[in-house]
Amino acid sequence: MVTEVEMTTAMERARIGLCRMIAAGELRPGEALPSEAALCGRFEVSRSSLREAQKMLVAAGALTHHRGGRMTVSEMTPEHVLKGLHMVVPLLPLDRFIDLFPLRELLEGHCAALSAARLDDDSVQRLQQMARELTALEPGDKAQLLDSQYHALIIDGAGDPMISALLETLRKRGREFRIYEDRAHADLKQVSDDAHLAIADAIAARDPESARFLAMNHVRTTRAWLEEIRPGPSLFDAAEVS
Repeated sequence: MVTEVEMTTAMERARIGLCRMIAAGELRPGEALPSEAALCGRFEVSRSSLREAQKMLVAAGALTHHRGGRMTVSEMTPEHVLKGLHMVVPLLPLDRFIDLFPLRELLEGHCAALSAARLDDDSVQRLQQMARELTALEPGDKAQLLDSQYHALIIDGAGDPMISALLETLRKRGREFRIYEDRAHADLKQVSDDAHLAIADAIAARDPESARFLAMNHVRTTRAWLEEIRPGPSLFDAAEVS
């Protein structure tokens, strides 16, 4: 009888073996995996161990399961690569989520700097208009949506799909902590609105370093608010703002 320890060891051997085949280019994006018999023989594992390893890689976005049991390497788009993170980030406790803010700070600063150099004039004008419209909105769903669109314009303006997908995952989680809608903290929205205006103006002035500094400081300020206020997420309490 196969023990649980032996099963885990075999499953891990199969998982590592598949990962090596993908990383080495032996299996390319979109390509079908060899037969179960071939893979089991190669990794010296049972079919059950191989299937468990494949399930793990499907959940991680590395493999795609098709009807009839056919398995292929995923297309390795940002959405596929970040699939596992997209599933885990919404479950992170606040402290673990806050631990990701240094990464978010660097990436948002990077995107703001690139947008200052690359964003076309029409998009810059739209960004400034969004910032002005945000100042006139009360905290709520409409403001949340416009805030999301404002930041998406900056992030997408950097022209890096992988960074865009990663930041969207992090920012989506951040939108679940609706600080401004608590009357005790409604005044913080003005601070955020002023930051949006300043970032947009720096991008309009084609000043990458000012845009980078202001965007990073905006994220840093948000982190400080979360650490102090420690709000609960609205993920399981209300409909998500798209």
